[in-house]
Amino acid sequence: MNKEQLIDTIYEQLECKEPQTKEIIGHFLSDLKLFDKKQSDYGPLNISKFGILGVLIRSSDKIERLINLYGNATLKETGTPTTENTDESVVDSWADLSVYGAIARTIDEGKWNA
Repeated sequence: MNKEQLIDTIYEQLECKEPQTKEIIGHFLSDLKLFDKKQSDYGPLNISKFGILGVLIRSSDKIERLINLYGNATLKETGTPTTENTDESVVDSWADLSVYGAIARTIDEGKWNA
């Protein structure tokens, strides 16, 4: 099953109605892959060591990064952030924030196992 078929299956199984939901499902699937890769690289202890405070700090760093990228001169002129001479794109920062949100909910539910 390719990604588009998986998106369609999830959309139908959840009985979704809004067309934009398919785009959001696609983003969530990419975020799941990102989470799995980073957990494979770092392991769960990097989260459990500092808990929700660590997730809040990481999230704050990403928000500051986005503010910087969206607030630069190129954005003001074109409406689009530039990522020239940066190590991380706007897309990467948003994906990380999405994953941090899911991690925070998992911690709050007492289900983060390390």
